[in-house]
Amino acid sequence: MKEKIKNLLELQELDIKIHSIRDGLKDVPERLDSLNSKLSSDEQKINNIKNQVSDLDSEVSSLQNQTSDVDSMILKLEEKLFSINSSKEFEALQKETGDLKRKKIEIENEELKIMEQIESSNKSLEVLESKFNDEVEPLKVEIEKLELEVKSSDSRINTIETQRIEVAKNVDKELLKIYDSLLIHRTPVAVEAKDGMCGHCFMRIPPQTYIKVLELNEIVLCPSCKKKILIPDLG
Repeated sequence: MKEKIKNLLELQELDIKIHSIRDGLKDVPERLDSLNSKLSSDEQKINNIKNQVSDLDSEVSSLQNQTSDVDSMILKLEEKLFSINSSKEFEALQKETGDLKRKKIEIENEELKIMEQIESSNKSLEVLESKFNDEVEPLKVEIEKLELEVKSSDSRINTIETQRIEVAKNVDKELLKIYDSLLIHRTPVAVEAKDGMCGHCFMRIPPQTYIKVLELNEIVLCPSCKKKILIPDLG
């Protein structure tokens, strides 16, 4: 039985390593999500402003086209004024020309207002891009570091799990079955019973049970926590 316990402890040592590596990765997915989310959020803010500026540029182009059209209409009307003999028609054309000139002023005022918005948006964009450029590289480095950590840890776990398969072949089948069923409660599964107490829950072990642990003739579970295989001090 002593040899069986030693084989089990060798297996348990591998499981402890696997659990330790997985514990080290526990918060990595959340950290990666947080970093990627920040990158995505900052990029979206920048893209939103760029789209806004692009829309405003389109409005300015449209207004400039309208101004050009109005200028052409004004020019035609002013040329027509020189060929009119009727005072009534002359006054009507003058009024129409005046209306167009006022419309042109309104369009130009609107264009000026939009260009001020563009200037303001471009300043905000410059600040955001500067901040983003300062932060993006450290963020990407951190993301890459975490991704490499995951990759490296997965590789180590795969190596240890391969070793575990071989080591498990040397463990007593009945003992392995009980051990694997208790593994869900975390490692270590096999704990030393010292001074008549369970090494996990530290509850007192009944004397007769403790004697069984020391005799190593059978598999003994802690009668209190029922989560651990009790073994004597093999040191």
